[in-house]
Parts: sequence; C-alpha cells; structure tokens
Amino acid sequence: MDAQIEGLVLQLQAASQEVPGLVGGLADDQFNWVPAPGRWSIGQCMEHLNITTERYLPVLGKAIADGRAAGRTSTVPLTVGFFERWFLQSMEPPPRMKSKTPKAFAATTESPLEATVARWNGLQTKLGDCIRSAEGLDFRRIKVRSQFGPLSFSLGGTLLILLAHERRHLWQARQVRLDTAFPRGSGRDY
Repeated sequence: MDAQIEGLVLQLQAASQEVPGLVGGLADDQFNWVPAPGRWSIGQCMEHLNITTERYLPVLGKAIADGRAAGRTSTVPLTVGFFERWFLQSMEPPPRMKSKTPKAFAATTESPLEATVARWNGLQTKLGDCIRSAEGLDFRRIKVRSQFGPLSFSLGGTLLILLAHERRHLWQARQVRLDTAFPRGSGRDY
C-alpha cells in the first residue's frame, strides 16, 4: 500500500477507533439525548455520517472505476487546491462555521444504538476498501461531484473532506456526551 493510501486509511481507522469510547456504556435514551433544540444527539451525528458515507460510496466507486478505465494514474503526491484546502479546513473540528444539512442527509430523531454502530462499522469497512481501490490513481485529475451541492472536488480532496467531516461530527457527538446536562443514568457496556 502506498503512503498516500495508508495515510487516508489511518485517518479512517482513527475515526473508527473513537466510536467505542464515544458510545461505550450508553443506553438508547442517552445515545438519542438532544442537548438543546437545533442540536443533534450522538445518534443523529453517527446516523448523519452513515447516510453521508452510504451516499458517497457509489459515487466514489464510479469515479475510481472511470479514472482507472481512462488510465488516470499517477505517482504524484496527493495535494489539494486553494478552494479544496479552504473547504477542508472548514470541516475540521471544532467547527468555525455552521451550515444547514440538506434533508436527504439529516438523521431521524431516534437511532437505535446497536444498529447505528453496526451500520457505521460496516460502512467504514466499505469506505476503507474504496480508499484502497484508489491506489495508484491521479487524485487531482479524477473529479467527484459533491453530494451536498453543485460542486465537484478532486478524488483526493473528496476523500480528505469526507474524513474531516467524520472528525467534525464525532467531535460534535463527543461534545454531547461531555455536556453537563447529559443524562448519566445506568447505561450498559457496549
């Protein structure tokens, strides 16, 4: 595995490793507790990430397959342009600016903890496989249409933004758990 792919996979693994500590010992009611109107629960944060990954996997798969079929390979290191770098930085936690989530990506108000985490784990595995399948491709010349709006980003930029997006919402979920009003009750071992 080349260093670029390994770096992306390590970012993905770091996000996955955060989840057991985030949801460990929680009951469904704690997982779905909303700290204030307009804010999300831990479950909503995780389900939003599940929805996002689920929507991006086929788009990424097609871009990778098309890029490979077109012979768009390169050994040039993954870099991003000014706009992608700005967008990427805006995704990193803590959020510097809020944005409205499109309805297609919004989570329901209640998410069953076990099923949501199992779905997360399965989608993370698929995303890791997708990232690995991009090895040797030209991360700058292959374009991916954003699923959030009319923009397109490079394959490398899209992957970096998705990983930053995961960090952002896992950070957001962690803030819910750290909230002083978070219900401490009797959770369970996860």
